Formats: sequence, structure tokens, C-alpha cells
Amino acid sequence: MKLGTLIWLEGYKQKKGLIWLFLLVIPAGTTLAMFVDFSLRYDYLLDTAEPGYSSWDLLLLENHLVLGWGMFLPMFIAIIYALIYQVEESKNNWKQILSLPVRRESVYFSKFLAGLLFSMILILLNMLGLVLVGYMMDFPETVEWSDYVSYVGKQILMVLSVASLQNWLSSYFKNAILPIVIGFGGVILSTIIFQHPSAAKLFPYAFPFFTDGLVNEELTEMVRNNLLLMLTFLGLGLWHFKQKDVL
Repeated sequence: MKLGTLIWLEGYKQKKGLIWLFLLVIPAGTTLAMFVDFSLRYDYLLDTAEPGYSSWDLLLLENHLVLGWGMFLPMFIAIIYALIYQVEESKNNWKQILSLPVRRESVYFSKFLAGLLFSMILILLNMLGLVLVGYMMDFPETVEWSDYVSYVGKQILMVLSVASLQNWLSSYFKNAILPIVIGFGGVILSTIIFQHPSAAKLFPYAFPFFTDGLVNEELTEMVRNNLLLMLTFLGLGLWHFKQKDVL
């Protein structure tokens, strides 16, 4: 069975699951929060903004830093992967899946890539929600698509390692709550690690925080670390998945 087919099946399995609802509720919540924030504080934010910042810049920074999207994104990813694996555990599907003529490597990679695709949808919907807020607030400037598209691209790049790690954890634990708790713990720990920039550049749960779309200095250095950690977690997770008796 081809890898693309396996990824499509992951989406099909979720037709009655919670992932699609989750992907809609979270961006809807952030959109509403940003609309309320700008309805109440738009004039204050303009008065206190750094020189050269537009309304669209302020909206992006409020979403990423004040609302905490950059900080909590790894926890959302943890929930996505937990939901993907929970489908197999709750329906006792593992025996049926692994009896098919398909390599375990393909099964593992398809779940990693499916989770990554769901994460990309979540990130994209958050960005589109921000654009909607800008139009509803009738910003005087035209939308800065280059910054917003860059914001999406950088987030996707910076979640690779934490996605790989959460895929491994979700495949390891039968209880879906445990990888989510670990993800939440990683987010909490990142608030401490942020005070030590050199350590934060090695901590996957902290990587998305550095993708506010306007600052690129730290991002360049972390791309290498992020990719190395992604490959490491993928290798370890795949090794464990091939060893684990899931029948």
C-alpha cells in the first residue's frame, strides 16, 4: 500500500473523530480572542507600537506573543497526534492494520505525515483568522501577505521536531492522555527555558515561539537543530515502533 494512500486513510479514519472539530474550534477561538482584543485595545496598541509597525504587524505579534499561539502550538500538536493514535487504540485496529501487506515503516511515517498535515491546516486556519480580524477591524493598510505567508511557513518548519517527538510518544503510550500531558509539560518548561536562549535553541517545544514572522535572527540557527532533532526522534520512534508488540 502506497504511503499516500495510508495518509489519506488517516484522514478518512477521522471523519467521525475529534480532529476536524479540534482544527476548527482552536482557530475560531483565537480569531474571536484577537477580534475582542483589537476591538478594546486597537488605539492603545497603535499609540504604543514600535516605529514602523503596521496594524497587521501588531495583530500578528498580539496573536503570537500575547495570546500565546507560539507558546501553545506544541501542545495543540500533541493533541493532534494523540487523537490520531487514539483511533487505533480505541477500536483495537492494530492487528488489522499490521496484517495488511504494508511495512511498519510506512505505517509509522504515514501517521507522522498525517499529523504534520493536520498541524499545517491548524496553522493556516489561524493565519486566515487573523486576516479576517484585520478586515473586520477595517485596518487602513493593505494586508501584508508576505509576512503572513512567511509566518505560516516558519511555523511549519519549526514544528517538525516536536511533531516527530509527539508522534513517537503517541505511538509509545496506549493512554492518549500521557503524551498530551508530556506536551503540556514541555510547554510549561519552555517558559523557563526561554530565559536561557542558548538552551531554548535546543528545546523542540520552544522552537515555534521564535516564529513571530518578523524576527529572523534566531530562526536561522534553529533550523539546523530542528531538522537534526526531527530525524533523531523519527529514527528512535521508528525503531521502537518496529520492536513494539502491538498485536
